[in-house]
Amino acid sequence: MNRGEDVNARKLIDRLVSDERWGPMIGLVATTYEMQPDFLEMDFLPSLFRLGAWDDRSWSTRIGMERKLAELEVASIFMDSRCYRGRPRSLRLELLPVTTPRGTALHAKVSLLLFEKAVRVIVGSANLTEPGFRKNREVIAVFTATESSKQESAIINQALTGMETLMAPWLTSEARNILLRAQAMLKEWSAEVRDEQTTFQWSGGATRLWQEFLSRWPADDLVRQATIVSPFWSADAGTTLHTFISELRNRRLLDPRCEVHLLTEAFVDPEQKYLPVLPEAYAACDWSGFEIKISAQAVNPSVLREEVGDMEGFTGSRRLHAKVVLMQGARNSLAYLGSANFTAHGWGFLGNGAMANIEAGLILRRSAKNEGLQAILPGTVGEPVELASAKAADLRSPEGQGESPPWPEFLKRAVLVPKDATGDRLQLEIEVESDSTNQEWSARLPDKEDLPSEILLSKEQTQAATSTVFEIALTGAVLNRLLLEQELVVLWRACPAGRAIPLNVSRQARDRLPISPGCHKVEERNLLSYYQGKIAWEDLFPDPEVPPASGNSTAVIAANASSVDKTRIQSYQIREFVEALTGLGEDLKAATQSEPSMRLALLGPVSPVALARTIMEAVNSQRRTATAAGFQLTEILASLQSAKRFGVRERLAAQWLEYVDQATAQVKALLDGLVTAHADLFTGNGAFNRYSRAVLGRREAG
Repeated sequence: MNRGEDVNARKLIDRLVSDERWGPMIGLVATTYEMQPDFLEMDFLPSLFRLGAWDDRSWSTRIGMERKLAELEVASIFMDSRCYRGRPRSLRLELLPVTTPRGTALHAKVSLLLFEKAVRVIVGSANLTEPGFRKNREVIAVFTATESSKQESAIINQALTGMETLMAPWLTSEARNILLRAQAMLKEWSAEVRDEQTTFQWSGGATRLWQEFLSRWPADDLVRQATIVSPFWSADAGTTLHTFISELRNRRLLDPRCEVHLLTEAFVDPEQKYLPVLPEAYAACDWSGFEIKISAQAVNPSVLREEVGDMEGFTGSRRLHAKVVLMQGARNSLAYLGSANFTAHGWGFLGNGAMANIEAGLILRRSAKNEGLQAILPGTVGEPVELASAKAADLRSPEGQGESPPWPEFLKRAVLVPKDATGDRLQLEIEVESDSTNQEWSARLPDKEDLPSEILLSKEQTQAATSTVFEIALTGAVLNRLLLEQELVVLWRACPAGRAIPLNVSRQARDRLPISPGCHKVEERNLLSYYQGKIAWEDLFPDPEVPPASGNSTAVIAANASSVDKTRIQSYQIREFVEALTGLGEDLKAATQSEPSMRLALLGPVSPVALARTIMEAVNSQRRTATAAGFQLTEILASLQSAKRFGVRERLAAQWLEYVDQATAQVKALLDGLVTAHADLFTGNGAFNRYSRAVLGRREAG
């Protein structure tokens, strides 16, 4: 926020880009008040993944993003439920609306990024929106710990400990596991010298921010100046600012010469005069009892010339969204920067602590001579308005906030889960709070033009239920619509028109998702072309909205190598399969660098398991003989046996073996099913059994 700082260092989106030396990202867990799906997919995530310029119109770019998400252990974003306006298009990103008591909010903006060799935490005032990272005047702090740079490990650990505590009611097991893994890494990197002057402060519930903040001020120094930066203020000045100043005086920390400055959003009146945006109550409140100077002033909304280059006629401005409090004395300075507006719910100026927002930020104590804290204050414009003599006309009242549409607070989750152990079929589970049984509500698919309405749960079913979990069987058509819509609509008494809620997918089912809704399973011939190096990974998933005749179909790519279609000639199929085995092994070896890439390469939509399933589909449709399929499945098992002997780093070795064993078990189950179904071909000491024992035994011994 400091105008003297290098302009490039203030571009928040650029602060997201990771260092290649940290290795691949393993997991993402973030909290935000608001979230814009387009920003998340076209700006935030591409920056995290170092994908460079993002072209949303390019199908291969979208598939590249999907692959990155598939390689994560978890990508979970928690947001305030009342701000939900739609989910990102990837079901591999888990969007979890959080419902807090009425009048409160999940307002913290914290992102945990876990890499193979680094842990990073971002905290501040910016929501996961384009204005937050591109347009507003915000404040954020970024902390990173690695094995070679451990200084910030303690403050990051504070952040994760607080997240685990304050977010406990909503954390999924996968998100909690990422927190624990990050904490385990930090424990190994414990900094020898801890910064006792910097605290990562979560607040909400019993933890009141104003008390935590004031407790950090030393008792032997007086506050000479206090500057409060906030875009939103409580309408009752006596509940917030009056209480804050009174507490300083009661603790005998208030210097008689103290000045309090309130920095607010700017409003330009018809005479081009800048007014601070502040509730009229701040002018009406009686401040005379403090006998100190209290003033309000607008933050300069102008954009620096160097930020816009030579753009002629640019008249843009930045809205204030940063939240900062800075107190200064003769020897000390104390600052808060984070998500909390200076409101009763933000700072906890309430009789009932449970009504405070969940907030997160930093409290920093420094020497009064340290200029770093002063640098986080924004520049001002216009004349300051002294509140003791102010009139209502000297301030601009904030515009009223629109009412959020109702939210089904009784709902806990809507998630696709495997219907059985094979994971081949999915069902929908909707879970509600325990006190919601017998409540009248229903769920359906969103209405779409030319598509029939589809009831998922009727009012009669929900009222008669004795369980809090509803298991809903899905036809292929309904499942496909859910995968495409990625939302369902809940209707209840307070919202008869219905409210869209996000659909999520369980960890167990995520690996079986299509890379993109609307794309069918990858065909065998295309998997073989990929393993042979003829096509890229992204080419395996054609745009479902582009007709195959345009040349975007991977079937066309694979078949056009020759003018003769040999895909149904069994000898050709087997030869293509044999030629792909070397590439399959190389693909698996390349995946040993991280746990997520291991799982994707061994169990995902492009994997030995996926290839084995396409082989069985060929048998079931009588396009492949059982004997030929038995040969192929045996060779896949042999490749997996060889993969167990790859040189994998010690830290990942156990996980690699576990995933290889999982893949082996799934392929072996397919082979066992084939043998059972065609017992006449696979009995006794026949040719296939001798071949199988020789190949698998030889690979095992080797």
